[in-house]
Amino acid sequence: MKKSNKNLSWTPFTDNLKQEYAIVDNELLKSIDELDLFSKAHLYGLKKSKGFSLRQVMFSIMIWPLLTVTSLNFFCGNRLSAYFNGGKDVLYDFLKRQNINWRGFRFYTAKQFYKKHELAKETIRAATFDDTIQHRRGKNVAAVSSHFDHTLGKHIMGQQVLEMGLSTPKAYVPLDSQIYIGEKKVRFAKKNLDDYRSTVGKDYMDARFIDKNQMLREMLKRAIRKGLKFTHTIADSWFGNRDNIKAVISLGLVGIFRMKRGNLQYLLNGRYYTATELYTLIKRRMRLSKGTTYRTFALNVQLDLNGDKKKPDLLPIRLLFSSSTKQRKENWVVFLSTDVNLCTEKIFQIYALRWSIEVYFKEIKQHFGFLREQTGNYAVHYASVHLCAIRYMLIAHRMLESGESFGTVRSKITKQLELLTFARLLWELFKALIYGVLDTLQNEIPKSTIALIKCKITTGITDFLDSALQLDEHHMEIELKAEAMGVL
Repeated sequence: MKKSNKNLSWTPFTDNLKQEYAIVDNELLKSIDELDLFSKAHLYGLKKSKGFSLRQVMFSIMIWPLLTVTSLNFFCGNRLSAYFNGGKDVLYDFLKRQNINWRGFRFYTAKQFYKKHELAKETIRAATFDDTIQHRRGKNVAAVSSHFDHTLGKHIMGQQVLEMGLSTPKAYVPLDSQIYIGEKKVRFAKKNLDDYRSTVGKDYMDARFIDKNQMLREMLKRAIRKGLKFTHTIADSWFGNRDNIKAVISLGLVGIFRMKRGNLQYLLNGRYYTATELYTLIKRRMRLSKGTTYRTFALNVQLDLNGDKKKPDLLPIRLLFSSSTKQRKENWVVFLSTDVNLCTEKIFQIYALRWSIEVYFKEIKQHFGFLREQTGNYAVHYASVHLCAIRYMLIAHRMLESGESFGTVRSKITKQLELLTFARLLWELFKALIYGVLDTLQNEIPKSTIALIKCKITTGITDFLDSALQLDEHHMEIELKAEAMGVL
């Protein structure tokens, strides 16, 4: 009588896959869980759609730009089945829902990031503002208008988005975005919005009727109401005006703006001068800043916030003039600081944090699917700009946790997701090959044993892939309980 070998495994292939060294870490889902993204999702209208799990739908929406595809439509046609069997219509219908408060959900994510990495302890916490343009040519694309692109030096048709972020020496946190519709060649939303009182409807009305400077002030106040604490506000010359400076001062923040060479006047020794006139007075007194190739000169003056010389509201400010020694012609710039005691080096140091928002724009346009969902629906555009920010924060969280660079973490997550994608797709091929081999052994092995082996292999592989994506029974069970309790 043969002795049974209790150590014999009927599923050696899947057993090996389940070894610790072989399992693929899903770094993106680590960030989702560590930032506790889904515990408050129901507060922002994020609920399951057509019987599909919220986690499944959200995860599929989150990952498509990281899979090196050109659009959500392409992802749905080629790789969606590896994660989600609901089809592209389910995802697009989810993004078109007008009751989802994507801005609120993004703020929640930002606050989780803010707390997790203790950014309140940073000595410089600057509210940073800038805008970017995404070229859009389609006739049926809502909220498109003509905007001047400073990079190209000409007007182009597209969507302009105003961005607000928190810049610190430790990290950049994208806090808020607002689409802005200009006044020229406007294409309004047609048949896209069912209710202008909805979250998306209100956002569209702001995009259409509020100018960018008013948007900036509303964004700043909203972020402070949400509990974020700033020390400074920084913005480029487009936003350097009396109203914005007055708003920053009223909120108890230090403003640092790059200013235009316009008609705005400053009071010096009882006389009003424009920035150009002041530069003419001080340009011979400019000196090379230590360790740089820039000549600078700081001058304390006063700015009339009312713009009424009969009833002035004078604010002491510091103007910092700067010009490069490498340029032959006079190409100077001027910065305004509402703190007259800031030295030249400190003004430059704080304003340099604005570069982080430029890096953010580059990332979301190249890697995070910024307004690339290939639809003219405004609700999808509204979702897109906020989802890009959430994707960015998930990567940034892993960067800070691991100590690796942002690009390294992003590439690592892309490789992990690509591996899981192809693992799911190739499993169907391997299953056919394995089953074919097993079928040839029917004369040596009982059919019931072959059926058991097939079942064990299929179950093992499916469980492994679902667990790697956190779409397994354990996570689904927890989610169903949360839904039953009314918290999801």
